[in-house]
Amino acid sequence: MPLIIEAILTTLDPLGRPNVAPMGVEWDETTIVIKPFLDTTTFRNLQATGVAVVNLTDDVLLFAQAVTGHPAASAPSATPAHLVRGLVLDVACSWREVEVLSVDATPPRSRIVTRVVHRGSRREFLGFNRARHAVLEAAILVTRTHLLSADQVRAEFERLQIIVDKTAGPHESDAMTLLSTFVGRRLEGASSA
Repeated sequence: MPLIIEAILTTLDPLGRPNVAPMGVEWDETTIVIKPFLDTTTFRNLQATGVAVVNLTDDVLLFAQAVTGHPAASAPSATPAHLVRGLVLDVACSWREVEVLSVDATPPRSRIVTRVVHRGSRREFLGFNRARHAVLEAAILVTRTHLLSADQVRAEFERLQIIVDKTAGPHESDAMTLLSTFVGRRLEGASSA
């Protein structure tokens, strides 16, 4: 079973517009497997440009902003990558610049094998306390609301909120509030449809 690492993937479209996507990637020191759904901007950008930057960060607010479509995630503070046409997020602790080796576009989810061509580091990765883990799980849950019942989603958010309430700093609390508000609206919209 491959090791899955939660990262923030940055890609550029052919016109140079950035896309920021939280994603679990299959991690190896020399190859990284990226598995975006076929209807995503990430898939289209990887197919068009053949490169990406896999950013590792302990900033859970960016995960929350990205999965909710918050405007801050569409124009992140970043610098150009070193070897690929891409962006390294300023909040990245470390990153891997990757080139596509192969694309399996079998629906519904692609399997894109990439080769690490450059790695960099900005600062020490502080890790995740319980609140950061809870926010990360809540962000992943937001992307799964179409697969789970509203009751399951609400129950899991309630459980995660307790952890955040007990162990979060302001940054993690803000991230959880953003996610809770977003998923609440999404569930209301689904029940009224």
